[in-house]
Amino acid sequence: MRFGRRRRGEPRTPGESRYYVRAADPADLPAVLAMKLASWREAYGELRDAEFFDRAEATLEQQVEHWAGLQHRGTGIWLAEDLTDRVVGMASLDPGETGELGEPGAPGPAQLTTLYVLAEAQGTGVADALLRAALNHAAPSLTPDPAIPDPPLPDVVLTVLENNPRAIAFYTRHGFEQVGEPIEMTGPWAGLREIRMVRRGDRSW
Repeated sequence: MRFGRRRRGEPRTPGESRYYVRAADPADLPAVLAMKLASWREAYGELRDAEFFDRAEATLEQQVEHWAGLQHRGTGIWLAEDLTDRVVGMASLDPGETGELGEPGAPGPAQLTTLYVLAEAQGTGVADALLRAALNHAAPSLTPDPAIPDPPLPDVVLTVLENNPRAIAFYTRHGFEQVGEPIEMTGPWAGLREIRMVRRGDRSW
């Protein structure tokens, strides 16, 4: 499926695809984060009880404030919408810092912090389009340097629940590889384990 791209408020044209992806504005955050919480219920409903999700949804206002701060500090946030402007997916990426690897001009890893798509839009290419937007955001985060005409791309890292084979298969298909052993989670997610995956910057984007 082809995905349209348009700015907020821009009119659609006949034949536009069913979903489109665009950068999220601060005003989009309540709808984006409400969608994220709905996708939690779909994805993790068998792993946590209803009270877990109720508590998370009760803090939506605080989450909006937190994510607005992240966005202001450089975290990229994208959303996927249907033709009624209803949010069906989101992705976010922290572009990281340059020089983190201890080498002049070498980029530190970027982190894909979220990628969620409602069940109704899974299998349509929405997740692929969101991931592509996030990966493309990582490269321009490097500071242009005339002495480095072709600067190295950063690695992109993420964490995913160990018992989420669908997500692991998706990231593997897009060039991510597991690194290290599963890590025990704490706090509200205690009792579960997550794995770390990385997509090397020397791969074709």
